[in-house]
Amino acid sequence: MAGVSRSRLVRAIVLVAIAAGVFAYAFEVHPRAIEAARKHFSLTGLRPHREAILFAARESDVDPYLIAAVVRAESSGRIGVVSTKGALGLMQLMPATAAERARILGLPEPDREELLADPKLNLRLGANYMAWLLSRQEGDVERALVAYNTGPTRLARWIEDAGSYAAWRAERRAAGNSDVLAFADRVLRYRDELRRSDLFDGLEESEGEEG
Repeated sequence: MAGVSRSRLVRAIVLVAIAAGVFAYAFEVHPRAIEAARKHFSLTGLRPHREAILFAARESDVDPYLIAAVVRAESSGRIGVVSTKGALGLMQLMPATAAERARILGLPEPDREELLADPKLNLRLGANYMAWLLSRQEGDVERALVAYNTGPTRLARWIEDAGSYAAWRAERRAAGNSDVLAFADRVLRYRDELRRSDLFDGLEESEGEEG
């Protein structure tokens, strides 16, 4: 019995070793395939919302790939996500921000349930907020994303303390511990990846024909 048990154990070890080897080989030899799979799954969450993303971006005159990238970073396309700080939905909007943007767009003030259940509304409000931040941050996309993540008032205070955005940014880059800059970097990377994707293929042409 002991011999049989040892034999089974040896076979199990061999199988585990083979599986580990195959796994390691896949990661070493096929990094592009793995990256392609990662991008595919990231697009899966965005595809159901692509028409709404494009509509919201056009309404507020914002790059649709930037809006899609924010959605990817904030919620991965999940409609009912709620953060620990109470941010809601696809673009993780705070209720007060959503209410303010709704007034700007001439829409009724949304409640929590609407922000979590209506992706088109959430995207319209989030895109309008991003447009406002871009205007306030003089078109600097990184600065607008930092403000989106931490709030424009807090960013203004950081800039005032450091003397300029460039000084604050250099200080945080040197320290290497800025979550808000990491967020901005991630969104910008996603935006560039999405621009190389087929996310909005066919939509602009079909809408143009309708017009």
